[in-house]
Amino acid sequence: MATLPQEAQDALRRLLRQYGAADADTCEFQPVSGGASGRSIARCGGVLGIHWTAARADNNSFLPAAHGLAAAGMRVPAVLAEADLGNGCGACLVQDLGMLDLLSTKHAPRAKRIDAYEKTMRTLAPLYRLEPGWELQPPFDHALYRWEQGYFAEHLLARHLGLDAAAFMAQEAPDSMARWLAELPRVPVHRDCQSQNIMLHGGNAWLIDFQGMRRGRWEYDLASLLYDPYMELADDERDELLQLWLSISGQEWQADVFHACAMQRLMQALGAYGNIGYNQNNSWYLDMIPPGMSALRHAALHTPAGTPAHACAQCILSFIGH
Repeated sequence: MATLPQEAQDALRRLLRQYGAADADTCEFQPVSGGASGRSIARCGGVLGIHWTAARADNNSFLPAAHGLAAAGMRVPAVLAEADLGNGCGACLVQDLGMLDLLSTKHAPRAKRIDAYEKTMRTLAPLYRLEPGWELQPPFDHALYRWEQGYFAEHLLARHLGLDAAAFMAQEAPDSMARWLAELPRVPVHRDCQSQNIMLHGGNAWLIDFQGMRRGRWEYDLASLLYDPYMELADDERDELLQLWLSISGQEWQADVFHACAMQRLMQALGAYGNIGYNQNNSWYLDMIPPGMSALRHAALHTPAGTPAHACAQCILSFIGH
């Protein structure tokens, strides 16, 4: 892991002194994240330090979301100290929830993994009933859904597969699905609800990296969990978890909406894998492309016929194959 940038170290040491950490001036930073998207995260003095720049519009949404979610009783790390560094930059210290995330259960016995997912779902379910009193990121609308599709077309279809991105974006079906999804009712969603953003701590599941919260469909978060390429769930386990979610959440099931959201999420994820993999020379993300493609094919092949989502599924399959 790369060394924490000096500006991040300086800002976090100031906060450690403010927090009263005895080793504020001598502790060694143990980077957790090397600064992707303008965020640097490190363990230091028994807490997690987070430093961010204005590289992404959602970076400054972390603190309002952390305070708002905590006030609503959601399981998120407690904010211990914070500083506005100006020019869209900031830093904070938060509770360290440890090293175990949902991804750590990938190769665990199935019963243990199901238990971790159940805890995750019980943590998530109240999120979709919240009425946030803080400003969220712009909602999922037609433009955002189309941006995700374009991200996929540029970085996966064109860069990775050598296909015509413009030809995909010119198809009517993806645009029609984006318009249809954008017209559906919205609730607050996490936006990046994958296995690395769910921490297992103290017998419960906790949410992290929620700075991208916005209004959208809860099915998008659920698809992020059940079609997570990092986890590579088997079909029968995904089905079991879906039934578990419906029993916990009480949400009304709409298969066409779920599969539309799954395809959207996987297009966004595959676009990110291609972008980070090639443009940031990170081969780990390139390794995630095959399971991501497999998940996208599965979601497309299981999309109910006769819906806007089905037409988009057929379009996707015509480009990436069955």
